[in-house]
Amino acid sequence: MSPNRVVAVATPLVFAPLAGAVTAWLAEHFPGFNVDQSSLEEIFIAGALIALAPAAQWLHGWQKFEARQADIAKDVAVEAKPAPAAFTGGASDEEPEFDDLEDLDDLAALEDLEDLEDVDELEDEFLAEDEEPAGVGS
Repeated sequence: MSPNRVVAVATPLVFAPLAGAVTAWLAEHFPGFNVDQSSLEEIFIAGALIALAPAAQWLHGWQKFEARQADIAKDVAVEAKPAPAAFTGGASDEEPEFDDLEDLDDLAALEDLEDLEDVDELEDEFLAEDEEPAGVGS
């Protein structure tokens, strides 16, 4: 169990009542303090609140620490991710992943372009056949 969970669970259940009890006991038994029995409840509540403030500060600091650790882990993961083949100049062994419909549309557009290249090649071959050298058939 992590320390932040111990603080979050134990403070209201153990530490705050214990701090309230200690302050009330000290107010009643410490020499030189003349405290009414009716105001012991107020002293108990003040002692409990005194224990809650450091616990709240601890939990706030712990959340900030966890956020910084998550940012560091995310930055490390981004730096460790290999660059796409388009940026490295090499071919990738992995098949591309398509996450949304726009990617599928882009794939269809690329297939259409490949078909157009085939048409261009056929057109070039056809034009080459139509051009006969001068003097050959006359």
